[in-house]
Amino acid sequence: MTNVKAACIQMNISLCSKQENLERALDLGEEAVSKEAELLVYPEVFSTGFCYDRIEEVAETVSGPTLEALCDFSKEYECILAGSIIEKREMEGVSKERQLSPQFNLGFCIESGKLAGVHRKTQLYGPEKEYFALGDRIHPIRLQKHGLSIGLIVCNELRYPEVARKLTVEGADLLVSAAEIPDFYLYPWRIMSLSRAIENQLPHIACNRVGKDRYSNYPGGSFIADGWGRILGEAGKKECILLGEIDLEEAKKIRQTGSILEDRRPELY
Repeated sequence: MTNVKAACIQMNISLCSKQENLERALDLGEEAVSKEAELLVYPEVFSTGFCYDRIEEVAETVSGPTLEALCDFSKEYECILAGSIIEKREMEGVSKERQLSPQFNLGFCIESGKLAGVHRKTQLYGPEKEYFALGDRIHPIRLQKHGLSIGLIVCNELRYPEVARKLTVEGADLLVSAAEIPDFYLYPWRIMSLSRAIENQLPHIACNRVGKDRYSNYPGGSFIADGWGRILGEAGKKECILLGEIDLEEAKKIRQTGSILEDRRPELY
């Protein structure tokens, strides 16, 4: 039996305090790997929050210090890390007349010290539309460990079933979502997160933040579910490390139950 021990790092985020957040994330990460977690998931923009007032200052390229520190951590502990940060867009060769935003909301996945892949958020919400460019690709991220393919989803993308379905059709073995969901939207987020697991017959690690900032209160409620939508682990409203075992053989059997993907009729929809 092949199991993956996953950990959602349900952490508080101090708005715009990048170094403080990164140090906290690494401390919690050390606690997670001490409990044998091998796949660690962080909330959306975990290192800064939605730091709109200083967004150009806190944004980084993929070779910047935040992902570099995470790569070092991943190498030291031979683990996989996923989450999202504010990315500084490479603007060379892009005409300023096009008025493209200089930032992306960048989903990342790091394995054994190397950046395994990225996913730039394709469905922006509210003020994000003023500060971020739209991602234009949806593909799973292939890993070496267990031959896994991760379907990485960034927060608001959960509202669009097509995102998770495309990841599934292209071979994702499990869904991972990094979120910053406020209290008023917790119930819909939970239902959508479970629905994405059930309709695609895939395990789902749904990681939300806690705490508060000038915009909202964040209630946590992260969970890990299997492809039937059964809860394998669930967090409350406080900062914590949520652990859950994903049985990859069982997940494969669930995907083989019925013929959901084969029976689709995309010619109609």
